[in-house]
Amino acid sequence: MAVTFRAEKGSALTYSEMDQNFGSYFYSASTDGQTVTMHYPASLEIPINSGSFTFSLLKGMQNVGSDRAITVFSGSSAITYAEGVVVDTSGSLGIGVSSDDLPLDYKLVVSGSIKATGTVLQSSDQKLKENVLPIDNSLEKLNSINGVYFDWIDSREEGRMTGVIAQEVEKVLPEVVFKDKTDYLSVNYSGLVPLLIEGIKEQTKKIDELERRLATLEKK
Repeated sequence: MAVTFRAEKGSALTYSEMDQNFGSYFYSASTDGQTVTMHYPASLEIPINSGSFTFSLLKGMQNVGSDRAITVFSGSSAITYAEGVVVDTSGSLGIGVSSDDLPLDYKLVVSGSIKATGTVLQSSDQKLKENVLPIDNSLEKLNSINGVYFDWIDSREEGRMTGVIAQEVEKVLPEVVFKDKTDYLSVNYSGLVPLLIEGIKEQTKKIDELERRLATLEKK
């Protein structure tokens, strides 16, 4: 099937030109704002074995289903978003995720390592906070958390890693532990920094007290 466009350069096709170009091949068209579907007539004279033809109106990407996946070439004739980039219906962005991760639990979900050449910032201004209280029993909490070596069971990252066990952290500092829809736990590691700060201060206070007592004993 050959179609010849006759519109002047830079001008849209007129209704008459649309009829001249497509009238013999399509009986109607529909659009959802992102794709156009051209419907073939039910005629043996048309050498097409398909009921319709759809093409994207978006430049550089197109939808895959309802989750607005950015399509990537998979190395074969097929195009897929698995392990690629996807924007779900809530506007959250996933990189390296699979369809099993949808809908995404957070605004940005990345399966794999992240590298930044600049500073990663979190809002922390006092004007944005209320009900501010110091972390109590910080040393006791720290002593309940183990720093460990480990290897990931899956292939998300190779090589020996260091970290903490989320279940241990959850028992003493649940504010920095989060559960996703599959019941797996994640830890906000930067949220452990305040616990370390208060732990050092608490330990320093105890050391200062011991040094004071020792100095008193040495004077006797």
